[in-house]
Amino acid sequence: MRKIDDFIRELSRSGAEAYLTLDYENRNPVVHELTAGLLLTRKIAFLFSKGGLTIIAQTLDIPFLKNTPSLKGALVLEYRTWKEFLLLLEKSLVGFDSVMMDVSEAGLLPRVSLADYGSAAFVKGLGKKIVSSADLINRLTAVIDEEGKRSQKEAADILLRLVEEAFGLIRKRLLAGLGLNEYEVQSYLGRRMDEERLIFDDLPIVAVNANASNPHYQPTLEAHSPIRPGDLILIDIWAKKKTPRAVYADITWMAYAGEEVPARMAKPFGVLKESIDQALAFLTRELPNRAVKGCEVDDLVRSFIEGAGYGAYFTHRTGHSIYSDEGPHGPGVNIDDYESHDFREIVDGNSFSLEPGIYLPEFGLRSETDVLIEGRQPIVVAGRQKEIVPLLKK
Repeated sequence: MRKIDDFIRELSRSGAEAYLTLDYENRNPVVHELTAGLLLTRKIAFLFSKGGLTIIAQTLDIPFLKNTPSLKGALVLEYRTWKEFLLLLEKSLVGFDSVMMDVSEAGLLPRVSLADYGSAAFVKGLGKKIVSSADLINRLTAVIDEEGKRSQKEAADILLRLVEEAFGLIRKRLLAGLGLNEYEVQSYLGRRMDEERLIFDDLPIVAVNANASNPHYQPTLEAHSPIRPGDLILIDIWAKKKTPRAVYADITWMAYAGEEVPARMAKPFGVLKESIDQALAFLTRELPNRAVKGCEVDDLVRSFIEGAGYGAYFTHRTGHSIYSDEGPHGPGVNIDDYESHDFREIVDGNSFSLEPGIYLPEFGLRSETDVLIEGRQPIVVAGRQKEIVPLLKK
């Protein structure tokens, strides 16, 4: 659990004067964690500065705050009416020229943009310069600890093994002349993840040919495609261990139901592999020397894929933050300058996927691994696929 001192330390590191975050009925995950999940029912303000934490809370919520160990040492100011709330907020901000708030450029980072327009306008109307808390939140909510690192690597190793099992199942059934479909393979993987005691928010993606050109395709009992010789097969699988604050692993692997992968499939997959190579080389070179933003890595990967002639078929960001959330998409920096402009700095302890894709009309391709930043270097924790697996190769 984050503590008041964690916020003060990161605030000092950033050079900012103050950080103001607001909440109502547990909608703000930062406040939710800091208050140990207290069910607070009225608007509340948390103002961090070098002097400590000031909380502006409504009368009905005050008793709960005073009995919360994680808030020990905070100055709690009580309001009854909205007029008193605004007056206390104005007085608390006296002396600060600039204030960090949960805003982002044009609202393009939804996990950051939690401050409502009216609150931001009120603070700005007091003559304060508002700056984004994006990097502060990244450091406070998306940096993985040592146990998290171990859990992510262990989950990745299990998922890699399960993908091999799934490919083995497909090979066995095809060689035996038996029928098989996407839904059966998906169900098999779901059972195996349960047996391995993994947590996941949804079943894996198993997609063949043109189905794989839909990045979020999901087979169902009612709607799925058979897997036949000559098919291209994509498996995207994600899960984490059943341990406290475990971190997700998220990988995508590809196979071809034949003896030799056709050049029309191997060539674009080679472009994806090389684009990831270039991203890792860029991070290795640049991270020790300067602050690197998530958007920069996306620009690099996208530029390479565009240069290879496939830019129109790469229709999503290069990667997403990974943490210990309920799903595989974490609150930290994304590798994205496509769906949003993620200007957050990539820092030690951040983890994210690298998963460029090329989605052609007749088939789709994606290659995905997970990266952890440690010692200002990218560490691949979920393996690398160098080429499409020819399942029926003798």
